[in-house]
Amino acid sequence: MINARQEWKVTGSFPMEYQVHTIWTDGRKQCHKLCLRYDVSTRKEERKLRLVRSFPMLDISGRWYPTCSFDRSIKADWFEGVHSMTAISAPVMCFYNAASQNRHTIALSEIKQELIMQYGIHEEDGTMMCQVEMTLPKGMFPESYELLIWESEKEEPYWCTLNEVRAWWEKELTIEPMSVPDVARLPMYSFWYSQHQNVTAESVEAESKRAASLGFSSVIVDDGWQTEDNQRGYAFCGDWEPSKVKFPDFPGHVKRVQEMGLKYIVWFSVPYIGKKSRIWESFQDKLLCYDGFQQAGVLDLRYPEVREYLKRIYKRAVNEWKIDGLKLDFIDEFYLRKESPFFEEGMDCADIQEALNRLLTETMTELTAIRPDCMIEFRQRYIGPQIRKYGNLLRVSDCPGAGISNRIGTVDLRLLSGETAVHSDMLMWHKEERAEEAALQIESSLFSTVQISVDLSTLTERMRKLLIFWITFMKEKAKLLQESQLQPAEPENLYPEVSADNEGERLLVHYSGKRAVDLRQIPKQMTYIHGTKAEEVIFRMPKGASLHYQMLDCVGDLQEKGVWKKEGFETLSIPTGGIVELWCDR
Repeated sequence: MINARQEWKVTGSFPMEYQVHTIWTDGRKQCHKLCLRYDVSTRKEERKLRLVRSFPMLDISGRWYPTCSFDRSIKADWFEGVHSMTAISAPVMCFYNAASQNRHTIALSEIKQELIMQYGIHEEDGTMMCQVEMTLPKGMFPESYELLIWESEKEEPYWCTLNEVRAWWEKELTIEPMSVPDVARLPMYSFWYSQHQNVTAESVEAESKRAASLGFSSVIVDDGWQTEDNQRGYAFCGDWEPSKVKFPDFPGHVKRVQEMGLKYIVWFSVPYIGKKSRIWESFQDKLLCYDGFQQAGVLDLRYPEVREYLKRIYKRAVNEWKIDGLKLDFIDEFYLRKESPFFEEGMDCADIQEALNRLLTETMTELTAIRPDCMIEFRQRYIGPQIRKYGNLLRVSDCPGAGISNRIGTVDLRLLSGETAVHSDMLMWHKEERAEEAALQIESSLFSTVQISVDLSTLTERMRKLLIFWITFMKEKAKLLQESQLQPAEPENLYPEVSADNEGERLLVHYSGKRAVDLRQIPKQMTYIHGTKAEEVIFRMPKGASLHYQMLDCVGDLQEKGVWKKEGFETLSIPTGGIVELWCDR
């Protein structure tokens, strides 16, 4: 039972009355509700709220939160806190032990407003000090506020606890995630790393033809379709008209790519309006801020005409150009700065997070009314529960060539994303790279929809064979890889072993060497994937069963097959990125 003496203490920078009470308890899980009331005369002042509690730090080896990336270490209580809001992360912190078991998880119901979770060890007594700080919205806001606090000390795999948090958010906050079309789970080709802003109708169509021949499902055309400028800045953002030089007939171009059997997704930078855009004069006085280096401003969504303008752009893209999806970028830029205006005439929202919610909710509703299977992609760090209402693809943050970053990013996203499709960042490599090294990148992203962004015209025959093999494999195993409960062991070691089970089949990937594969509880069928260069692998045999196996290299060529009949241990020398398929006859 969670210690009732360790209650949440609440303080504020404004006059208020509050009460914290437990609304339900279930063994080692509880949910508390904070109810506070305050004087509306303080609405133009900053209302800062702080919640504090502590608990003994016992058998805790690390902490997990949605954007922890490479750092899962315990911090001191004076260390910088973790931020979340609509378009940044999510308000949850999970403490776990070295056996990948939950020790104490705290989740909050405030998924829109910015808050800071400063959870760290108090050096004087070894307790975990948990402090939550947030600033209530200025302007139009009711006289009361409620916050739910979900806690669990249940000893179970931490991934089960996080899945409960996801389900709790969906139920308590009536979150209905956007539906996911099947094509969103099939490998995609992106033009960002391979062509950057140099895309043209000719280059996209030529590469799309090659992508279709390899088995890709969709193409994503990134920044560059709307401008001849290739300096990677945002001075020309805002008009969102296809470049007449690069794409003289954009609807016709989209149709030609779709006739190859591919879906077509287009990138938009949502917040930025550039100083060199034609629309700049209309919106230059409706900005949250201006960035002189980028020569672009961040639009202020509290103005209804700003939201209507953006929605009109996206609806036109789906309605007139007939694209299949949108990649909506940089929405984490929608937050108030010191220079941002206070509530002014013409605004219909005082709160920028509420305005963002209106924009994205209405955009999703109107786009799916035109095209029910429309795909909308967001990326880390805008990946929280609120975002799942507006988008059905969540992608890992940019990490070109970094398989380990894709592994960590895809697994982290999977832990809280439920049925929403999780995508890797685009995989890329040098044209002279070996297939074995590329295979390790693919395998690092295996529990997601893999995006690839390499120049397909430069592929060697072996690299082409690699892509065909793995694209086929990921299509055949899509349900097991992407829709089954993920079991990522040892988060403190950055997930060296990840597995999933579905309908009598198991898939296990090792990302570090010298680890044994335990087959004593093997289901009817199992696939072991060797995502490491350390060749020798030890298999621990089940009792009373003959075990059949076949070993493939990274491009799918058969290397060895046989039957193991005795108990004990067997050893295989597996090539880099290889696969061992196992099945028993009991």
